[in-house]
Amino acid sequence: MRAGERALLRPSGSPLVLGVTLRGFTPPTEPFWATPSPQNHWASSVASWASRAQALLASGTGSMAWTSAVARAHSRALRAMVVSGGPPPLPDDLAGTKADLHAGLALAQLRLGLPAAAAANAGKALALRPGHLEARYRRAVAAAAMRDLEGAMADLGLVLRAQPGHRGARREMRRVRGAARERDARLARRLGRLFA
Repeated sequence: MRAGERALLRPSGSPLVLGVTLRGFTPPTEPFWATPSPQNHWASSVASWASRAQALLASGTGSMAWTSAVARAHSRALRAMVVSGGPPPLPDDLAGTKADLHAGLALAQLRLGLPAAAAANAGKALALRPGHLEARYRRAVAAAAMRDLEGAMADLGLVLRAQPGHRGARREMRRVRGAARERDARLARRLGRLFA
């Protein structure tokens, strides 16, 4: 039907006829992300899950159940962030919050022994905010756990260039360099036997 058309309706089994005239259509409502609303339910959900994750990290016991709870809180906050953020070009404040959530999830995944997932989440955080040092450090630790020693050294070098006093990065760099030396020595021994 078009606006202004008239239709006659007869319900089945009834002798009555009903006349209907269409006056017009209601205009569509704007999508929820088009009108900024500080009272948005999803934005408060992001804040509550993010604060829960931070509280869990601060009270850290180090157990697997605790680490799983931290990972769940970060992933739920990320889900709420996807809903509240709207289409992909995110504003800077939302992009920073989402990057922090991805970096926190990467930390929890490292503690759970999931280096591939941790590297992926740290990479997402770096895509949103390239200067995020903790995300870069966590990606380096994940790369070292997956035996990508060159990638780990490159990321750790960038972290140490930006913040020379980062103790964790220094410690990890020493460990990665030692592992690279051992790998190279093993390779040299194997090649020596091959050509001897």
